[in-house]
Amino acid sequence: MQGKINLYEEFFFSDEWKALHWQPKDRAAIFPSVILITPVRYAVSSDHIRIIQVASIHELMEKYKSAGKQQKDGRLRTPASSGRIKINLT
Repeated sequence: MQGKINLYEEFFFSDEWKALHWQPKDRAAIFPSVILITPVRYAVSSDHIRIIQVASIHELMEKYKSAGKQQKDGRLRTPASSGRIKINLT
């Protein structure tokens, strides 16, 4: 599995991802996190890529539920027609 993470790091350093169509136009490019959904806990690491390991989607939702609520309370909400993609995990 670390070999796969190393491939993601190669892609990160290539900077090709910065020009992909889904990148924001009005701010700096964002490299996506790697999410491993598996009951097996892999000994993987990266100094450049965010790796999230969870056993299930439910665990992922629980892990980020309180963080999402804190963000909602601390930011301005944009109208639904803003053109942004909204994912509701609750």
